[in-house]
Amino acid sequence: MATDDDLNFSMILASSVHDMKNSLSMLLGTLDQLSGECGHTCPATGKVNQLRYQGQRLNGDLVQLLSIYKIEHQQYTPNIDEHDLADFLQECVNTHEPLLTPRGITIEAVCDPGLLGYFDREMVAGVVNNVVNNAYKYSKDRIRLSAADSDGYVVVSVADNGSGYPPSMLRTGGVEAGRTNFTSGSTSLGLYFASLIARIHTNKDKRGYIRCANEGIDGGGLFSMMLP
Repeated sequence: MATDDDLNFSMILASSVHDMKNSLSMLLGTLDQLSGECGHTCPATGKVNQLRYQGQRLNGDLVQLLSIYKIEHQQYTPNIDEHDLADFLQECVNTHEPLLTPRGITIEAVCDPGLLGYFDREMVAGVVNNVVNNAYKYSKDRIRLSAADSDGYVVVSVADNGSGYPPSMLRTGGVEAGRTNFTSGSTSLGLYFASLIARIHTNKDKRGYIRCANEGIDGGGLFSMMLP
């Protein structure tokens, strides 16, 4: 049972995370301006892009922490609406392309025109962006976003041509919070967040879920989110 001290600490932590996120958003805005002023030929562009990447990863972690707090304290109501999957995926591509292209990594979106899905756009975009940020570290040179209709679910996937997910992550699906790998420093926060976001999407007797497999490009990692 949660005590008053536990609840007070949770509220303080959530407030602190919110403040950090606001400061980080200002920092990322400044880095975007610097990137625009430097241009592709500037020697500092690579370093600025690295700072942007790390800043975006940290911002994503903070967003996930806030979202988990709100969902688990029943303070978040999913904003479910109809969305065009091809447009949604292309927006994700446009977000990451400026960082990936200079590193020699191509990113593409594959989706049948007119495919529609009903989901919380902001939250699902947060999941996809987090997975792409991870794929950026492990992919050799290709990342593919895709969406398809399968057995009453819209399946949103991120595939790369890296070395794939480790066996431990394939066994648990990455959905257990608090499991820290002290060798890699991974807390599985991203996949726990993805699983939580998938589960808040329901339709009749169906509930969303995620799946990790080594069935991506050339046997690389494949993350899939099934939305009913």
